[in-house]
Amino acid sequence: MEKEKMGEFILALRKEHGMTQKEMADALGLTDKAISKWERGLSYPDISMLEPIAVLFEVSVMELLKGERIEPDTTISMQDAQKMIDESISLSDDEITQKHKKNKGIILTLCVVTMFLISLILNVRNIMSDETYKEVTLDRASVAYEITVNEVGEEMFVNPDAALEQIIEDLEEQGLQEGLTDYLHILQNSIEEENE
Repeated sequence: MEKEKMGEFILALRKEHGMTQKEMADALGLTDKAISKWERGLSYPDISMLEPIAVLFEVSVMELLKGERIEPDTTISMQDAQKMIDESISLSDDEITQKHKKNKGIILTLCVVTMFLISLILNVRNIMSDETYKEVTLDRASVAYEITVNEVGEEMFVNPDAALEQIIEDLEEQGLQEGLTDYLHILQNSIEEENE
């Protein structure tokens, strides 16, 4: 069964009965957007809506499933009827699954955005608070922080072990554990150079 064929059939039935999409939607308890999607073949009516649509337009459910009128003297084999019903159920299930996936994606996006905003607000609040904002100051005069430049122009500590001990001591004195990115980068270069 094709969504487009059924959509065209529903459109033709609606026009035969002189109804607008809004009037049809009101009669079925739906939105005119749902009717529009059916008629354009973008979606398929939920299986629970087939009988109300058939009653509204005075056609059989089988005619809706087939997407065309069936002559009164025409018989449909049990296999054909079962095939149309199975396809209808399958299409309905597929649409429900797609809606669930879309809803999950929206919910996940909203959760991520909410978490980001909360994190941002908390970080701004911490930065603005006098109690939590401290500036890192190191005793640059300390011998442990004596720096040289290696062959490739990177800064490195002359004595990396002493520099590490001094960084830890300075951090403990100030009660801080972050903010020493530059010194830690220099320390990393020093240790790499020393290991080579």
